[in-house]
Amino acid sequence: MSIESKKATEEFERWSTEVKRGAASLAILAVLEGQTAYGYDIVKQLSDRVSFLQLEQGTVYPLLRRLEQRELLTSTWNYDDPTKPKKYYVLTSEGRKALDMMMRTWGTLSNEMKQLIEGVEP
Repeated sequence: MSIESKKATEEFERWSTEVKRGAASLAILAVLEGQTAYGYDIVKQLSDRVSFLQLEQGTVYPLLRRLEQRELLTSTWNYDDPTKPKKYYVLTSEGRKALDMMMRTWGTLSNEMKQLIEGVEP
């Protein structure tokens, strides 16, 4: 690999990590819009629906806890199977508001970046 390719790859990896970090909260809130889900189910839905993020359980569970601490999510335990209790998450009203703002901003950013990349004047 040439030095130029190595530098480009390193920059891409830094950029990719930052984009993923920024998009992870939006993705989790979007999965929970209109539904209640437990942690593994959220990981599975993200894996099935969004290939770029590739969010692992080790990333999703701490993020779920942070979103809950920020009062964007609330959770309840389900003990239907006492050997495998599941913690179900749901959006709070603040979570819905945050999701709405994030979706609008993401849409604007996506459109503006597409125009910039394609060389289209607004």
